[in-house]
Amino acid sequence: MIAMKIMIVEDEENIRDGIRNLVDWNQEGFEEPLLFSSAVEALVFLETETVDVVLTDLYMPVLNGIEFIRMLREQNQVCEVIILTGHERFELAREAIALGVKQYLLKPVTGQTLLTELHKVSREIQERMRLKDWVDIAKKKLHDYLPVIQNQFWNDLLLGNLIELKKIKERAEEAEISIPESEMTCLAVQRKGEQLERDRITREMALRELTEEILGEKYLGALFYNGMEMVICKGRISRDYVEILNESVKHNFGYSISIGVSTAQKDATNLRNLAREDVISYIYYRDIENKKKERVEYPYEEERRILHEIRFQRLPDRNLLRKFLEKLLPPRYSVEKSKMLLLQFLLAL
Repeated sequence: MIAMKIMIVEDEENIRDGIRNLVDWNQEGFEEPLLFSSAVEALVFLETETVDVVLTDLYMPVLNGIEFIRMLREQNQVCEVIILTGHERFELAREAIALGVKQYLLKPVTGQTLLTELHKVSREIQERMRLKDWVDIAKKKLHDYLPVIQNQFWNDLLLGNLIELKKIKERAEEAEISIPESEMTCLAVQRKGEQLERDRITREMALRELTEEILGEKYLGALFYNGMEMVICKGRISRDYVEILNESVKHNFGYSISIGVSTAQKDATNLRNLAREDVISYIYYRDIENKKKERVEYPYEEERRILHEIRFQRLPDRNLLRKFLEKLLPPRYSVEKSKMLLLQFLLAL
């Protein structure tokens, strides 16, 4: 177990030293005590550090013990507090109890009495640490279920189970999904030809990961919907994205896909209608960014030669690399398309 930290706040030096010498701190599971002559000094220290136990006098100049404890609570310091005082003032004890103090000792205190109280707070700290472990486990479990929760959110939205904007935003927040204020688009992706059931889920996940890589920040989420991969996107989807996705799937997975693109709309409540718009087996160009269509001639042969060199731990020939990049970069293609072609190359590395 990690040694606990304790601070002693007492304005009288001889009492501070006396308390420090009462206990074998290391044997009791504590580091050597941190000594402070005033509550102000202790608060300054606690601005950047934490302790597990505070042992403080009640009557000190400038800032007394009760005010000190109150400020600890206001700063959300999670620590156990033991009050040590020479005055049997029960009204102060009541104030201390209201601030969460459970231990109230009268001077002079013996080593055995102090040990008894330290053992009590040690058990409290250990229980709190165990509780924190359980909380961390619960958080991890919830995080493991996050993809399921997100998938259910998109599924409910596309099926029309979520129709009120307020409820949509609440569910999105619970699923850690950021619904954009700008337009959204649905992209439907379906494999052409017969699909084998074997390894179907693995192939679907690989396709989803590739789609997310290509769309980048435009990607919001995806789910299997009506026999196809339905991808929810931020903003409009240009023809460039569609062509690069199609070519990347063909190159990386060896099969062709059909892609449908919906119109772009701002209202999240219309997402169900956007999904219905998706047209499978050809690209639906209405409302796609108006760009001149460019014929993409990806230099697969040069890429194959470069990858071959790299796999044998050799640097590619500079002229080969230069010619390869010339076929990807402006002015041959637009900046946006060049980025996607470079992404395709990076995915192959």
